Amino acid sequence: MEEFEALLREMGLSEKESKVYLVLFSIGSSTVNTIAERADLIRTTTYDLLKSLREKGMVSSLVRNKILYFEAADPNKLIEIFDAKKQKLKEALPALRKLRQVVPTGPTLELYEGIEGIRTIWQDILKEKQPLLALSNYESVFNTLKYFSPRFIQQRIKEKIPVRLLTERTPGAIETWKKKDKEELRETRFLPALEHTKITEYIYGTKIAILSTDPQNPLGIIIRHPDFTKQQTVLFELLWKQAKA
Repeated sequence: MEEFEALLREMGLSEKESKVYLVLFSIGSSTVNTIAERADLIRTTTYDLLKSLREKGMVSSLVRNKILYFEAADPNKLIEIFDAKKQKLKEALPALRKLRQVVPTGPTLELYEGIEGIRTIWQDILKEKQPLLALSNYESVFNTLKYFSPRFIQQRIKEKIPVRLLTERTPGAIETWKKKDKEELRETRFLPALEHTKITEYIYGTKIAILSTDPQNPLGIIIRHPDFTKQQTVLFELLWKQAKA
């Protein structure tokens, strides 16, 4: 259930909307009271969430014997809904790009907060399509981003973006990363100093992304500065030579 909730949130639904949809889908046509009870939410909140889902086309309603029932849309319908949204966005892109009159050419720094902010940074990495240098900690990343990190890896492979990774030597890092290096376009080496860090750093193109994977306050920063990136790359190469395969 948690995996599907994460997927629906990735598609733009709130946590509670995702929960209500999945509860309704699992139990079938039901009243708001039944849905609220199964979702462990109060009735008024559940009704507002159902109304929102109905406006999105993900829930329908009908009256039987003067009682209002709700029913979740078939998952195939969800694909149609989000394909339509994607098409609308594509059509709006030319006008949207015209709004951006000035493109910065000098050094820039961008701050992104929360899990969604980290996902935005990952999307920037995928968009750049540059070979990736990474310093990371397996336990920290997967404790905070366990549903989103595998998807990022899959998308990186699809875009054929190779990565050299420095991480801590733990059973999780070995099983999830090191043993899958070849199939996931990765070369992994180990540094003991990364065992307790909650910071992940990516170097790509002329950019550096620094992520805090603290579950209480996840955030990320993108720094675009060629000289800074060059210096960090030099430091990475020094650490890479010291690390063990």
